[in-house]
Amino acid sequence: MSYKILIYALLISLALATAACVAQSSASGNGGLPALPKDNLPQGFAFLAEKNSSTAGVNITDEIKDFYGQQEIGPVDAVVGIYTWAPLGQGYDSKITYLALQDNEHAQAAAANYRSLPEYQNPPYRGVDRFSNAIINGHDVTQIMDVTGDGSPRYLYLWDTGNLVVLVEGNESLGQSRDLASATGL
Repeated sequence: MSYKILIYALLISLALATAACVAQSSASGNGGLPALPKDNLPQGFAFLAEKNSSTAGVNITDEIKDFYGQQEIGPVDAVVGIYTWAPLGQGYDSKITYLALQDNEHAQAAAANYRSLPEYQNPPYRGVDRFSNAIINGHDVTQIMDVTGDGSPRYLYLWDTGNLVVLVEGNESLGQSRDLASATGL
């Protein structure tokens, strides 16, 4: 009888260890979202933090509110990476946001909602286009020129691929911002 108890105890221990590994791997995997770039970042950028639906004190819906709009996007799984490019306390943070949607149609709708934000309806400066085209990792992407609080430019890159939407919010350097977008590998 004691051998049966020992075998049951071992099986239960094995099952619990396996369940813990599976839970840990799915929690760090962001539900099928690609991993955020954390190493080998472009010069000047450093990974600071990751926000997702399981981050304490973070409402991920608030983090991605700009993707909701006139077009329905359905359920979303998202992760936001925060990057520094200037000494802490100086400059704003750069971000990489991944959204996984149920299909390509919903991904295109989320990207369209973002492009149609009210603040993007006018040019950033007189005679300067807000939107232009760029190529990042072989994808045609939308380059968006934003303006920071002090009036300097900021370069953003937006694209969708399959059911995934990628938004890279760079800094005032066109080259560094493109390099950060390329670091996604997507």
